[in-house]
Amino acid sequence: ALKRQKPDLAIIGYSGQEALTLAQTLKREHPDLVLVALTRKSEATAILQAMRAGFKEYVVLPEDAVRLRQVVREARHGVVSEADEDKGVVLAFAGAKGGVGTSTIAVNLAAEFAGIHRVLIIDMNLSTGDVGSLLDVAAKDTICDVLGRLDRLDERVLGNSVSVHRSKLHALLTPDDPTTVENITADGVLQLIATAATAYQYVFIDCGTYFDEAVGVALNVADQVVLVATADVVSVRDAFRRVKAWQQLGLDKSRIRLVINRWNKSTSLQLTDIEQNLGVPVSAVVAEDVKTVQQALNEGKLLRDVNRKSDVVRDVGALLGVLGEEGTADVATSPTAGSGDSPGGVGGFFASLFNRG
Repeated sequence: ALKRQKPDLAIIGYSGQEALTLAQTLKREHPDLVLVALTRKSEATAILQAMRAGFKEYVVLPEDAVRLRQVVREARHGVVSEADEDKGVVLAFAGAKGGVGTSTIAVNLAAEFAGIHRVLIIDMNLSTGDVGSLLDVAAKDTICDVLGRLDRLDERVLGNSVSVHRSKLHALLTPDDPTTVENITADGVLQLIATAATAYQYVFIDCGTYFDEAVGVALNVADQVVLVATADVVSVRDAFRRVKAWQQLGLDKSRIRLVINRWNKSTSLQLTDIEQNLGVPVSAVVAEDVKTVQQALNEGKLLRDVNRKSDVVRDVGALLGVLGEEGTADVATSPTAGSGDSPGGVGGFFASLFNRG
């Protein structure tokens, strides 16, 4: 029937695996077909599974009846909804391990974007969130406060809850006491990110190394996931584990942007070694500048406010272009990237490290 009628939209009663299998089959045979999952309960895990299978919309009845009519109307007229057109870009940042500079890069890059866009950074490193310290701002309301008001969360409530840095960057911070963290659910985070993406042009999510179901949602809905690592064996090994775990959750490698922090040409691990063993291209490198970074951390200042001429400031600024492109940067042309071949023995060492023969 589908082959004869060639519909623009198919509404499928969502009941689990059977619906997922049907959706995958339909998308394979009809790539342009808009699939809508129809259900009576909202569950973050189910929503993620549906989106991975190819559903464009997940409609919960009776609450979303108006949205269902809108989707049908848009499909009938070939219209791209204003909501989809105006949706902000979501960038999630995660570290291969602790101490690789994930928050430093996320915060300073977000501040660069804030100079020309409306930007929010959400601190989801719930155990040791550092966004507030890096910006030297106090929480107006925390992420826990906001998630405790989900029944009335909208752009206005969110806007009244964020802290504002002098760079015009808005920040939603974690509580000072991690033992008070509560109300953090996958469904709540999904609603928070959706609201943020309607209110801001860019939404940065600093996940650090923290991981739970809620962070998993953030990674899965992000347009790009920035994985920060350093060029040492432990960090690269942990990055490998993290990429593998993300793939098992359904995260496509094409959305991962690998950034090597604290790069210098004297490291024994070359970029080609890292790329070949992670299966992910290096999108960018950020130079090592211990003095500038340490001063910024100690004083709660942006890197550019400490030393605008530093290589690390230049490289963080260059990420504006990297994350704005579909592909990845050609790091071989970066002023900080080495172009030599891998030193002898590194390939064999990596093979044993990653259990590859």
